[in-house]
Amino acid sequence: MNKRFLVCVLAIMAFSPLLSGCFGGEKTPDIEEQLIGSWNRYWNKSYFLLIIRANGSWKSDVRVEGASSKIIGKKGSASGTWRIEENHLVITVTESNIEDLWVKDQTLFCEIVEINNDLMKLRYPSQRIVTWKRSRVKKKARQDGEPLPPVIKPLPVVVNLNKIRSHDKDRYLCVDLELTLQELMPEQEVPGFHPKAREAAVIFLSSLTYQEVKTFDKVKAVKKQLEVLLTPYFKGQMKDITISHVVIASTMEKVDEFLIEHTPSPEPAKDGSTADQKEEA
Repeated sequence: MNKRFLVCVLAIMAFSPLLSGCFGGEKTPDIEEQLIGSWNRYWNKSYFLLIIRANGSWKSDVRVEGASSKIIGKKGSASGTWRIEENHLVITVTESNIEDLWVKDQTLFCEIVEINNDLMKLRYPSQRIVTWKRSRVKKKARQDGEPLPPVIKPLPVVVNLNKIRSHDKDRYLCVDLELTLQELMPEQEVPGFHPKAREAAVIFLSSLTYQEVKTFDKVKAVKKQLEVLLTPYFKGQMKDITISHVVIASTMEKVDEFLIEHTPSPEPAKDGSTADQKEEA
């Protein structure tokens, strides 16, 4: 065998682990990488949330179900630092107002019995094993790991403004809304914009005149009225309404421009067609 060829083969064999890691080889995530994220567990009508951050800090909240099982109230919170020692998650509590769960200045050595993409099993010093589920938060999160409030973005609303006199100029109120909700329970789906809520918004907005919406301050007053009107449709879950865009158009061409700009494209279905295409088929 050619000596130079043999040297090349040995070199490739020596560096193959590095090459596989750089060029598409799968890397098994270490325990620290798997720990980072948001976890939750449910017990006795309470949700226990645990956010483990990459900077070595953690935060925990306890949230209790309301009467409707949809509104939640924060019972307390705690925070501190964490590290890994062998196969243990070492949790140090630096701040806490829920001493029955997290005792301030206490350090817990919790054995990591199992961890994967879906769950984490910890054996606490009492030998009790607690299972945490990874929170599948579909909405965006802030840089510190805290989830942002859920937002409903309905389709834009366009109505004819009411005319005081028959010969008044036709005007169209074009509104793009965002509804911010109260914090939901983990794993709870964000509700849709109910058709009756949209119908109520259309009836209310079409009853307005140009004089009632022609300035920014007047639009703010309309927003407050809209919040009062729509709140019952969301069973107390609605926190705020944002009018992200508002245009008063005098022609249908301007209305079409507004709808084209602010109407989201239909999401592609699994077969590659759009939702509209699939419905027509």
